Amino acid sequence: MRRLLIVAGVLATVGQLFAQNNSWKPLGGWQLIERLDDVQIVKVLRASDLMPAIFPPKPTWQPDAGDFFPASDELLYYRWATQGQYYAYDSEGKIALDDVQIEPYLDPNGQGRFRISRVEIMVYFPRAGRYTIQGFWTGADNEFPPYPSFAPPATFLRSNRGPHTLNVPQAGVWRLGTLTDSNNEVFTVQAGQLGADFGNRFVFYLGLLVSSPGAWVCGNLPGDPNFDYFIQYEPDNQEDVYQYYGLEGGIQATFGMRVWGAAVPATRLQGVINISGFTGSYAGRQATIRIRQGSTINTYTATLSDSGAYAVDVSEQGTAEVLVQMAPGLARKVNLTLSGTTTQNFTLTNGDVSGDNVVDDTDLLQVLFNFGGSDSASDVNGDSMVDDADLLIVLFNFGSVGDRF
Repeated sequence: MRRLLIVAGVLATVGQLFAQNNSWKPLGGWQLIERLDDVQIVKVLRASDLMPAIFPPKPTWQPDAGDFFPASDELLYYRWATQGQYYAYDSEGKIALDDVQIEPYLDPNGQGRFRISRVEIMVYFPRAGRYTIQGFWTGADNEFPPYPSFAPPATFLRSNRGPHTLNVPQAGVWRLGTLTDSNNEVFTVQAGQLGADFGNRFVFYLGLLVSSPGAWVCGNLPGDPNFDYFIQYEPDNQEDVYQYYGLEGGIQATFGMRVWGAAVPATRLQGVINISGFTGSYAGRQATIRIRQGSTINTYTATLSDSGAYAVDVSEQGTAEVLVQMAPGLARKVNLTLSGTTTQNFTLTNGDVSGDNVVDDTDLLQVLFNFGGSDSASDVNGDSMVDDADLLIVLFNFGSVGDRF
């Protein structure tokens, strides 16, 4: 019996040692990658140690957070320290945000929309133990400087959504990274853009909430010359959700992070737009194309060829509603999955002379008023003459109503 107890004790001790050596293994969508032995924290700052600015920005616009297929990734943003002394910022239960600046050459289409596949963050843990962590993001508007476009929470997607539990085996500054999910995407963001004085960089905001006493590592970090500030989100004060902050002695409060991903490629929407009963040339005619995803609606203009062929680059990808309108046709709406080059033809109902998206007595009266002339709006069949052929088209489609959002 005694021998069994000794063996059990030895096994328990070995198990404890094994658990200690492997306690860094992550639970959830984040992983502890390595401890940065040469990075030291000189001071842990709290809200009372910081200097808020006078005029906090206000949120103005919310981008959608669509899902995209895997793409070739590259390092979009690098701001990292491997040695030296830095500050740490304890967010005290709040969500702290910092701007991520991406060089314009990394987005040849100039849309400023990026699919982020991986995020790494420097975090200071002053003691060993269990911590909770969750990542947040927000886009930026096009004001100058670009401000966060809406208030968190806009959490990371899928396996990285969180909050997650991390077992930290040793105090110090750690390199943390998100896991890569099956879609190779942590989130997708619409970035704002800085002015020419700052290289026309694209900007969005990245945030972290880590249970106290965990803290962000910040200070004069190498890498991208972050020109402005970091900001503190105050979820219990909706009148003043963003505040600028600066560190002691004018030190820029830039957080240590690395971001991988790729610019979302422009979607080429193409096809043919025809109006029923129209026999003339479409060359130079312009169609209005509106695309809705969620509550966001963007408008594009397509110039047609002689046969009605069109092609337009749009920023949306994924499931969307697409509405096309071109006089004298009624608007038509379809549901599409936009990806790469998407071909969609449209045939519009003829007879909307007045452009109010309805064929009614207003259109009929306009054709009758211009009967025998060459008014282009009343010439619904495109033969350069307003005659009985145009009148018959309006009568045949009388009462028709176009689609709307």
